[in-house]
Amino acid sequence: MTEENLTLSEKVDRLTQLIEKNPIKKRKERMFRMPFSGRVGRGHLKKGFVTVLEIAENGSASFTKKQIVDSTIKLRDTYHSVDDKDCLNYKGKPLIIIPKKSENPYNPNYVKNTTFSQKHIMSRMMNETINKAKTIGIAGISIGVVILVGIVIYALISG
Repeated sequence: MTEENLTLSEKVDRLTQLIEKNPIKKRKERMFRMPFSGRVGRGHLKKGFVTVLEIAENGSASFTKKQIVDSTIKLRDTYHSVDDKDCLNYKGKPLIIIPKKSENPYNPNYVKNTTFSQKHIMSRMMNETINKAKTIGIAGISIGVVILVGIVIYALISG
């Protein structure tokens, strides 16, 4: 049979056979690699260099390596003060996150913890959904009882 004479189901069968023979290979996800401009080696570590993740005013981020001098880092035209609590580690090397607008670096470890109440909120949500189901059931039963009582009274009155 030629390609033109095949029915639709035969074409679909051929396609499924081709797909089974040659499965689609998924791309392996790559791990994050520090850009070369931000990598700090042993020699630079001894001289006081750190990797700086600079977040610009337009939201773009760039990695650079800068030297800490007198607890300050100069990024182009601005100076930023640095403390030991602001340093993070990436694969054993120091990393500092500095928003361009801020004088001090950003450290996510010193942000107020707002996740501690998630279990409490979830359990309360579950309890409320169960209570709603119970009240709907009681309301349905009470309405059913009122209807039955009305039918019985109507039957007794009408004879």
